[in-house]
Amino acid sequence: MPTNFLQAHRTMLAGLLILTAGTPVASASPPQAAWDRPAPVVSRLGKSALLGIAMAGKRLVAVGERGLVTYSDDDGRTWVQARTPVRVTLTRVFFVSSSTGWAVGHGGVILRTDDAGTNWVKQLDGVQAARLAAAKYVENAADRALRRLAPVASQLQSEGADKPFFDVVFMDSDRGLAVGAYGLAFRTEDGGNRWEPALESLENPRGLHLYALARNGTAVIVAGEQGLLLKSTDDGRRFSPIPAPYKGSYFGALALEGGDLYIFGLRGNAFRSMDQGRSWTKLEAPSAASINSATALSGTSAVFTNQEGQVLIGTSSATSLRVAPGIAPAAYTAIARTAAGTWMLASLGGPVRFDAIRLSEAAMRPQHATK
Repeated sequence: MPTNFLQAHRTMLAGLLILTAGTPVASASPPQAAWDRPAPVVSRLGKSALLGIAMAGKRLVAVGERGLVTYSDDDGRTWVQARTPVRVTLTRVFFVSSSTGWAVGHGGVILRTDDAGTNWVKQLDGVQAARLAAAKYVENAADRALRRLAPVASQLQSEGADKPFFDVVFMDSDRGLAVGAYGLAFRTEDGGNRWEPALESLENPRGLHLYALARNGTAVIVAGEQGLLLKSTDDGRRFSPIPAPYKGSYFGALALEGGDLYIFGLRGNAFRSMDQGRSWTKLEAPSAASINSATALSGTSAVFTNQEGQVLIGTSSATSLRVAPGIAPAAYTAIARTAAGTWMLASLGGPVRFDAIRLSEAAMRPQHATK
């Protein structure tokens, strides 16, 4: 396989693989046993590459390269490095409460924290994942449905811990799902004490990359490459395909409290659904730059970042995305809103703070479709 995975990963701005349809993942395995070695101490946290960010109560927690987890208790002004047991790149972080959360990343790694991100324990790595897949799909020869996935499990074992997880979501403190490259999918029913392969739960026979998860009530959406959209109506236990408005890759999905659902990705494509994915409205973007992250601005509006380093605003009444004013372009990878109302952007050059008032004012202005 190609050996430039990490380099490509850093240039796509979302901790996701921005790939054209049919292009294989460049997968270069992490250094030997990097999933068993603690993250190195970082001297310049403010300049380190970050790929994901989330709120843990009033605390900001961000993840990034070489196992870095960093947190801030003063609204993003200063940052402290957390203790992590791995030095593989972490792509996403998710909190189910103010103290309990998970981070996922390269090497098939899943980490858990119960102290708002100060300390982390490893719950899964790619070697363990391959072993679990073999036990379920190869050794369980009596079940024909599971036996269909024996070749996938064998490939996981032969290729080693080279496949990243891209996203993770929890329905409550016990039930969660993590997805990643080549259709990688693992589920837990006990807070991650035990993770089990869930490949049979997703209709993805070609093993397409699964980039993003979004939960809306009891519905869970999976967005992936080549227009793949899957939906579960039973809290993530079983997924089926739903019609996709675009056949290129989706790098993210976002569900708002008001019920709106967004999917977005390659070449500036973004769509909104007001009926949980049964129909979609295309949102015109200001450029063809791939859109790589989003978060809620309110119950009816959202804010996005794209590969040109722009921050974009979308509302439920608009048919286009507009550029938020006064924000310098940068290699933004993720965005979060702090407890104090400040917006915090993760980027390949470190964390960036800016005034949320600018976004709120932009969201209130009338918008029209770009022609």
